[in-house]
Amino acid sequence: MLKTIDVKNALYVEKKVFIDIRSPFEHQDGTIPEAINLPLFNDEERVEVGKIYKNNSVEEAKVKGVKFASSKLAHIYEILSEVSKTNEAVIVFCARGGLRSSSVVNFLNNLGVAVYQLQGGYKSFRKFTLEYLENIHNYHEFIVLHGYTGVGKTQILDKLQDEKIPTLNLEALAKNTGSVFGNISFDETDVTQKNFEALLVDNLIKAKSKFLIVESESKRIGNVFIPNSLHQQIMGGRHVLIETTVNNRIATLMDDYVNKPANPDEGLIKSIINLKKRVGKEKVSQYIDYIASKKYEEVAKELMLNYYDPLYKHSIAKYDYDLYVNYDKIEKAVKQLKHYYNQVEGKIK
Repeated sequence: MLKTIDVKNALYVEKKVFIDIRSPFEHQDGTIPEAINLPLFNDEERVEVGKIYKNNSVEEAKVKGVKFASSKLAHIYEILSEVSKTNEAVIVFCARGGLRSSSVVNFLNNLGVAVYQLQGGYKSFRKFTLEYLENIHNYHEFIVLHGYTGVGKTQILDKLQDEKIPTLNLEALAKNTGSVFGNISFDETDVTQKNFEALLVDNLIKAKSKFLIVESESKRIGNVFIPNSLHQQIMGGRHVLIETTVNNRIATLMDDYVNKPANPDEGLIKSIINLKKRVGKEKVSQYIDYIASKKYEEVAKELMLNYYDPLYKHSIAKYDYDLYVNYDKIEKAVKQLKHYYNQVEGKIK
């Protein structure tokens, strides 16, 4: 008998691994977070089987599929027999919980490897993801960090996470900081909308908390969009304004955009050129000269005070803040926010 598991139960298993046996293209377009891709068909084989299924017959497509799959089964068996030793559940999925995953699960179970088929396949996971996000108001509330460029909102989130305070780092999931310099800090920037939404739900579930701290973001972050329901829930949360000195802000920008990237100049110049319509050709040329001379602080200070601060002034002024945090050392901000979070959650009265 085929061993199956539904998507909700699968996601809440503590020690599990998902095995995506779809083609590399399907996997890249959208998958379950941290799933291992062990394709039964490569991209070309999948297309060929599909054409035979559509134009010839189901039986002929099955024969061709068996021929393609047979060369992969030994590798799949070898990997999953090892993976099953260290996981409570090994969950195999294809597109819709059909023949691809059922054949692999039956094959492995008959060889004594305990694996499950995900009922409904990736389609069921995608449906669960969209429903979770649509009903986010039933599950989570947010404490939202605001502040001008460079005040350290992302660094504060990271430090709060280290303190075991539940956070949702939207920029890390989108692999973009949401500005014209957005992808400089990330090695990999190709995130699809489906995978972004999957990562959102995965992180929210793993947080195991009603309340999370998040950074205020516009709806678009790089190439992806925060779903409407989630964005509305964030904007309806408790709002905190973060402030610090200009020198601290410059130091934060230097750390993010100069010290961390392996070759910062190329990314900085490319991003600054995109500002030509907003700051003018003369300023762009000046900033490029500064970068060539390694005068990064001058670029950061001028863009921060003369471009970004005026740009964000209105959006920061439109909120009524529940808490103001003005720090000289970032540890002070983290301590204050941790105390506030515990108050909101009811741990401190």
